[in-house]
Amino acid sequence: MWTTLKQQIWRWRGVLITVPSVGGGLLLLRLTGALQLMEVVALDQMFRLRPPERVDSRIVLVTIDESDIKQLGQWPMSDTVLAQLISSIKQQQPRVIGLDIFRDLPVKPGHQALAKVFTTTPNLIGIENVIKAANGEVIPAPSLLKQRDQVSASDLLLDTDGRVRRSLLYLRTQDDRSIFTLGARLAFFYLDKQGISRQPLDPDQTQFRLGQAVFTPLQPNDGGYVGMDAGGYQILSNFPKFQPGFRAISITEVLQGRLPRDLVRDRIVLIGVTAESVKDKFFTSYTTDSTAVPAGVEVHALLTSQLLSAALDGRSLLHTWSEPMESLWIVVWSTIGAVIGWTASSPQQTILKVVLLGIALGGGAYILFLMGWWIIIVPPLLALVGSAITSNSYLLWENLKEYARTLEQKVEERTLNLEQEIVERKQAQETLSQQKQLLQTIVDHIPVMITLYDATGRVEFVNRQFEQILGWSSADLQQIDLIAECSYDPEQRQQILDHMLAATGIWLDLKIRTKDDRFVNTAWANVQLDNRLFVGIGQDISDRKRAEEASILDERNRMAREIHDILAQAFTGILLHIGAAMELIIKKPDKAEAHLETVDELARTGLAEARRSVTALRPKVLEEGNLFDALKRLTNQMKLSTQTHLTCEIIGTAYSLLPNVENHLLRIGQEALTNAIKYAHATQIDVELVCEESQCLLRIKDNGQGFDIDQVASSKGFGLLGMSERVEQIGGELVIQTHPGQGTEIVVVVNRE
Repeated sequence: MWTTLKQQIWRWRGVLITVPSVGGGLLLLRLTGALQLMEVVALDQMFRLRPPERVDSRIVLVTIDESDIKQLGQWPMSDTVLAQLISSIKQQQPRVIGLDIFRDLPVKPGHQALAKVFTTTPNLIGIENVIKAANGEVIPAPSLLKQRDQVSASDLLLDTDGRVRRSLLYLRTQDDRSIFTLGARLAFFYLDKQGISRQPLDPDQTQFRLGQAVFTPLQPNDGGYVGMDAGGYQILSNFPKFQPGFRAISITEVLQGRLPRDLVRDRIVLIGVTAESVKDKFFTSYTTDSTAVPAGVEVHALLTSQLLSAALDGRSLLHTWSEPMESLWIVVWSTIGAVIGWTASSPQQTILKVVLLGIALGGGAYILFLMGWWIIIVPPLLALVGSAITSNSYLLWENLKEYARTLEQKVEERTLNLEQEIVERKQAQETLSQQKQLLQTIVDHIPVMITLYDATGRVEFVNRQFEQILGWSSADLQQIDLIAECSYDPEQRQQILDHMLAATGIWLDLKIRTKDDRFVNTAWANVQLDNRLFVGIGQDISDRKRAEEASILDERNRMAREIHDILAQAFTGILLHIGAAMELIIKKPDKAEAHLETVDELARTGLAEARRSVTALRPKVLEEGNLFDALKRLTNQMKLSTQTHLTCEIIGTAYSLLPNVENHLLRIGQEALTNAIKYAHATQIDVELVCEESQCLLRIKDNGQGFDIDQVASSKGFGLLGMSERVEQIGGELVIQTHPGQGTEIVVVVNRE
């Protein structure tokens, strides 16, 4: 038997160690009062979750707010006004009137009238302050009411956080006189009229029955309280939850004779101040908004309603368990948590069970609260969580020690294997190092520039050829933004970045800046290696560019000679014949006509040669940049000479087309812009270059006068005929959409290849 017992003790050692440690620690912590605030806050939350109740129709409030004080013109109100107020209420014969206003000194005028009202109103209950304030003073009751034993205490109990969670039924005055609080006195007065009085249930008369309810005074350690001052006769405040609140009427309405008929007949009437300036506000468990704090008269009314509902309607009071029962409750939850942590197969399972049981604990406490029991939940919840964590941690520690022993054996076996793997890895590293050196040699000596960059465009590596041509080394990449340094303006920087990240493998000619602030003509193609890394391959095309420029210069010189030899001679002949014709046009018209015919022939020949020469020339703007740059420069030049609003945009990433294609597209755009400004009188012109994967589109759209295509003659300059001829030469497609008064849209589509 002893052996079996030792086995069981060893089996459950984690639980047997955890429960006394965690449970006992929480009991000691609770005795210090450290958990009291959390417990009463949890009680407040249950009050707020309680469903609303029907408003108690037995109580009516007569309130005095800021507007009433302004209407009265003074505060405190005069004895005349107070006497008139009580007299007006008396006319409807309320069962009892509670005056929650201090009146220890007369407020002239009308003191005699008020004294008469006090002596002729046996159901009027006044107030006095019994518990000394911070300055050691108390506020006495009106002497006339005190002589007739129509006085109650206005004192309310506040917890350390300033909330009303306990209610006084009666207490002892400084002269050892027993006095009911206002809320209790009004409730007992009301019940006495119905033949319901207190019936003592013990010799000390501390426990008594009142109608359907049994009252027991609150003890210092009841519920979540620890070492509370339980002086007087205290009960837990189980105030009803009314929405919106008690029926109320303002003092102004009563004094003006607007008191509804039978509103207060045979009811409890409380007269009190709700104005903010009087500062008679008290937080309760229901209070969540500082702007909706109930006034003292409302708190007294809540206590009255609680007592009436308990005595007449059987509404439960708030009870608590005994201290031993609460201690056992904590130990039980500590045991449950320890068992869960000790038997769980994983921390996740422990967490799930603790969460579910914590919800069950809170839900059960809330259900018992609705039945009239305040069950502590913070210490049990801490015991559940703490014990589960402690026992599970101990279990994990035990498992780790066993695992460590097993691991040592495996480490020895693994060590032998690692020694063999180390030898093999060294051999592999040597091979890899040789291959890396070979690759580095190839990369450094390959006659192209190579860059590696990430998905943001930041360059991480450049080879030796890059360093030799542009001057930037791999070491420089740690301190600079290479793309920004190589670009001569933000627009080119964005163009380079777009081309790099597109990684299409298409070559792009770029003039970029070197480290020593020179410019080098290069061509770049970019491809993507993986999701993070890209590679760029570049070539120095300065020699090719110089050869092209020399070729272009030769061609220009040739064209200049042709213009000089042909066009200049033609224009000279025209001038000579025009001069001869001017001399003969009057004297000998026949011979002048012959000269004019010769001028006509020379002009036509010169015009034909001019067209042939213009077609052979490539615009300089296309030599210095791409088609989009040329279009943008063209629109910027036109902006300077017109008030028309022009825009130039590109859709997609720019790429190079054949030189003659770019030339024709630029001339078509120039012709369309000129026509839109000169003839269509447009105020808005939009130019778009759409670079798709397989084709390129040039679109010029204006809001000008438009025209009828069928009525346009084909012989007026280049015009539409010139556009059609250019589109036909590059194998493209021309689409013109226009109507008179509706603007014009010209679209040219060419294949990328």
